[in-house]
Amino acid sequence: MLLRPTGIRHRQALILDALSKIGPTSQRHLAKQFDVSAGSMSSMTERLVALGFITQSTNPVNRRSDILDLTPDGRAVLEKVLIVWQEAAALINLALGDNQAETLTALSTKLRNTLGGTQPEKEQRGA
Repeated sequence: MLLRPTGIRHRQALILDALSKIGPTSQRHLAKQFDVSAGSMSSMTERLVALGFITQSTNPVNRRSDILDLTPDGRAVLEKVLIVWQEAAALINLALGDNQAETLTALSTKLRNTLGGTQPEKEQRGA
């Protein structure tokens, strides 16, 4: 709901954020980072391409795969997303207090890691 003014959903915002951190990458690698099928990632990125937030081009090294990258408009909308996320963090701190907010963050990170979640990583080319 907080992201509504940006025109994208949370999962799409996560894709933009991942691309900003890892740089241009294959759709297959991004799907692996999010632990979703290539088809699911294709569906998620399709709208971002249509909105002009990411580009999808043929991989010059492996012509059977695509490379995804942020556009200037994608970077601009990501800046708005990051502000929304900062505002949400401030609301959490206000509601819980600093100590409990830190505990919530630590527990959420532990839960993510326990369930197999990770931070997006750069693609290992040639691996």
